[in-house]
Parts: sequence; structure tokens; C-alpha cells
Amino acid sequence: MTANEILAKLRETGNDKRKQMYIKNGAGENTYGVLLGDLRKLAKQTGKNNELAVELWHTGNTEARWLACMSFEVQKLSLKEVREMTEELIYPDLIDKFIGEVICYHKEAEVLEKEWTISTKDNLGRAGWNLVVHRVAEGNLADEELDRLLAIVKAEIQTASAGKQWAMNHALCEIGICYPRYTEQCMLLGESLGVYRELKVPKGCTSAYAPNWITAVVNKKRK
Repeated sequence: MTANEILAKLRETGNDKRKQMYIKNGAGENTYGVLLGDLRKLAKQTGKNNELAVELWHTGNTEARWLACMSFEVQKLSLKEVREMTEELIYPDLIDKFIGEVICYHKEAEVLEKEWTISTKDNLGRAGWNLVVHRVAEGNLADEELDRLLAIVKAEIQTASAGKQWAMNHALCEIGICYPRYTEQCMLLGESLGVYRELKVPKGCTSAYAPNWITAVVNKKRK
């Protein structure tokens, strides 16, 4: 299946209501409104194909890029390509997808994390802290590194730009969840910082406020 054939299929499968929802959440106008379930089915047909994935990515279409994230052979992406691809991303969900499911496995992920976590650009800051989240979630970090990360969160999260703040908060919660010896400390830090305390949450969803997020996941694990 060629990139053009895939785009035609995506165009046919999309619907305007979902397109408007994606755009409201930050996607660009080059969006069709395709359900994620339909994208997953299509990904099974295309399989891992880095050349096709890169071609899909460069169409700029939201769903084509989402599908590309399921098709990349990450180690075939050069550092230059990864930097350029991430630089142009603005849709938060797609940043999280690209970084959390593709770039976190790149051989130069550590280099990129160091670059992006200190970037003044919101999309790159979010990307960098998403890489931090991945490292934290692996559960192998020493106390010295965890203390360093928490010190940065404490000093910077309240004034961070929106996307970067979200990813920093995720890292804070992930530390509290994955490292039981840090659970209480992370909850107290989240309470003192107050980030997302007033955020309204739909019924049935977990709040992004760190004490609530950590408590919900830890309690679920205990069941």
C-alpha cells in the first residue's frame, strides 16, 4: 500500500465531528478525524516500514503521522530527522505518541532528553520531559537521579509553559508511583506546588493533580 493510497483511505474513514474534536485539542487543519481503532487496524496491514512511515510523516496529516508512529523502525531514524520531526510538532497528543512510543527507544534518547528538557520551546520541553517519564517508568533510577529530577520539578514546574508543565507533572507522579520510597514525598510536593489542583475533571477520570493521580494508581495496583 502506498502513502497516497493510505491517505485516500484515511480521508474516506474520517468524520467531521471527530476532526473538529482533534483540532480543538491542538491538531492542525490537515486532519481527517479517523478513530484510533481504525488507525491500529491499518497499522497491522502496513506493518513496520520506515520508508513508508517517513513518507507518511512528511504529508503533515495528523492521522498519517499517527500511523507513522506505529510503523517507524526507530533505529533507522537519524538524529537530524528526529530533531526536525519533533521541532515541527504542535499537537500535544501526537508529541506524546511520537516520543513515548518511538523516540524513547532511539539510541540517542539520552542526548535528546538533555537538549529538550532545557529548551525554551514548549513542544520540545514537553518532548524532553516525556523522555524523562519513560526513564522513570523503567524503575531503574538511583535515588541521586530521582532527587535531581524532583529538585528541577520543584524549582521550575509552576512557571513552565503549558505542555512542558504537563510532562513535568507526569514525571513527578510517575516517580511517586514507580518508587514506593518516594510516594509520600511526591504527594507532599504535589500538594505544596498545587499544580492542577483546580483542574476540572470529567466524571470517571483521574485528576492530574499529583496527590490524586498518585493515590489512584497506587491504590489500583494494590487491588
